[in-house]
Amino acid sequence: MGRFSIVLPPAPPGLVPYIAGWSEEKLLARPIIRRPVVPGIAYADETPYDRDSFGVLWVRYVLRPRQRRGSPVFRNVHPYRQRRAMLNMMCQVCARMPPDPHGPHLFLLKDSGGPIREGELTTSPPVCVPCAGISIQLCHALRGGRFVAAWARRVPAWGVVGPLHHPRTLQPIPGCAMEHVKYGSEWAPWVRAARTMVELRGVTPADLDREFAVLGRDRLEEEFARIAQLTAVA
Repeated sequence: MGRFSIVLPPAPPGLVPYIAGWSEEKLLARPIIRRPVVPGIAYADETPYDRDSFGVLWVRYVLRPRQRRGSPVFRNVHPYRQRRAMLNMMCQVCARMPPDPHGPHLFLLKDSGGPIREGELTTSPPVCVPCAGISIQLCHALRGGRFVAAWARRVPAWGVVGPLHHPRTLQPIPGCAMEHVKYGSEWAPWVRAARTMVELRGVTPADLDREFAVLGRDRLEEEFARIAQLTAVA
């Protein structure tokens, strides 16, 4: 971690991020029907919990207590936990609530060739500073300095990501399994959301070196231990 002025404590092994998928939490296949009265898709046995506050239908997924989730599947993201983290600006790793719900919020993304831009869209929920220090050590996509970080003052919901269904046949459209769909767009009634997508506003680059230095190594070690207890595989 040579890019930082302090040596980060080693990230504790065995951590499972809050939003991660698990082997016993799987997609529930349900028949899709045409929505009555208004255009769009629906479930025949739909409940109010199947839609978000914008009226978009969500995939149905098994949600189990921690001790019954099976084994972690790090490449997967659980739709409901991702949605909850975005709604409440919770840390995607340890599920900590933000110190100030009005922001700013820290976002840590894979480096795609430039800094996080004003108005950038993302499905990656925020992180707390200690979990940023863990993520850049353990996350394969971020290791070796392959990350960018920024504070966002405002994080409005932009839309969702999920499979599109054909308006005539109601069948999934080939090649459209994870499409970006803006709330209020013509395709919003025909998507089954699997991720919340937000827009980053009031963006300023995050100096993680400074953030880690403010906490100090001792505090980081304490935080790493706390996070390990919260997120370790039972």
